[in-house]
Amino acid sequence: MKKSVKNKHTNKLEGYNHLLKDVQSILQNGLGRVYKAVDNIKVQTYWQVGERIVREELRYKERADYGEKIIINLSNDLNFLKRDLYRIVQFYRTYPIMTSLMSQLSWTHYTVLISIENKDKREFYEIYTIQNSWSVRELKRRIKNKEYEKIRKSGKLTIKFPTKIPHSKDVFKDVYHWDFLDLEENHSEKQLEDALLKSIRQILLEFGHGFAFMGNQQKILIANQWHKADLVFYHRFLKCIILVELKTEKFKSEFVGQTNKYLTYFRENKLEYERDPIGLIICKEKSREEVHYAIGKLKEDIFVAEYKTYLPSEEDIRKKIKKIHEKHVLRT
Repeated sequence: MKKSVKNKHTNKLEGYNHLLKDVQSILQNGLGRVYKAVDNIKVQTYWQVGERIVREELRYKERADYGEKIIINLSNDLNFLKRDLYRIVQFYRTYPIMTSLMSQLSWTHYTVLISIENKDKREFYEIYTIQNSWSVRELKRRIKNKEYEKIRKSGKLTIKFPTKIPHSKDVFKDVYHWDFLDLEENHSEKQLEDALLKSIRQILLEFGHGFAFMGNQQKILIANQWHKADLVFYHRFLKCIILVELKTEKFKSEFVGQTNKYLTYFRENKLEYERDPIGLIICKEKSREEVHYAIGKLKEDIFVAEYKTYLPSEEDIRKKIKKIHEKHVLRT
C-alpha cells in the first residue's frame, strides 16, 4: 500500500479524523488476515467498513455533501479507488444485516450481486451460485442469459435451499442452452457428444445442482447384442442413475422405446438403496403433443428436452411468437 496522501479537506470535516482511525483499524485487523483465511474475512471486513461509513453519513445527514467528501478523503488517505469505496457502501446498503451474508460467496461474487436491484432475483442468484458452485464468470453469464427470467417463466422457480428430496419433474429443464459449444449447424450426434465431453464442467452447471457425471457410451448387453447409452449421470438427491440420450433431430416416438429398454436394464441391475433410473432424451426439437402421446404412462420415468447451441436473436423470437400466434388463430 502506498503512503497516505494528505488531503487538504481532511481537517475541515467535523468528526472525520475519528472516522479515519476507525476505518484504518478495521482494514488492518481484517485484511491483514485475508491471505491466511477464506475470502469470507474480506466480505465481513468490507461490510464493517460500509457500515461505519454509512453510520458517519447519518450523523451529518443534514450536510448534503458530507457523504461525498467522506469518500474523497478516505480514497486519498487509504489509497482506495473511490469506485471501490462506493461499491463497499452499496454492499452494506444492499446487505444491512451481516448474518444474511453467505460464507460460500466471495467478495467478487457480491460485487456482481449488488448490481441486481430486485431482491427475489438477487436471492435466486445467491442460492443457485452456492448450489451449483458457479464461478464469478459463470454467474455473470447466467445473469446475461437471463437465467432467473427463464426459470421463472418455466414455473420451476425456487429460491430456497432444498430441505427434502426434489421431485424428478423439477430437476429437468424443457430447454438446455449449450451456446458455449463450438458446433456447426448440421452437426452429428458424435460431434455433439464430443463437444459436451470437452465442456463437461459447464454441462454439469447447466444441468443443475446434484448431477455427477459417470461416463459416456456405457455398454449394455441385451440378448447377446451390445448397446450403448450416450451419457450416464448420477443424481445425489434423487439417488438414481440418469441416462441421457442425445438426438440431433426432431423428437420421434421410437426414441422412447430405445430409452425404456435401457432403463429396464439398469433398473434390474441397480443397487438396493437406489431408486429406479430415469431417462432424459435431449433432441434438437420437440412437439409437446407428440411427446405426450409417445411417453404415456412413462412420464415419471422418461423426460424429453430440447437443446440450443445458440441464443436466438430478437428477430428470431418475434418470428416464433408470430408463428405461434397465427397457429392459435387458425385453431380458434
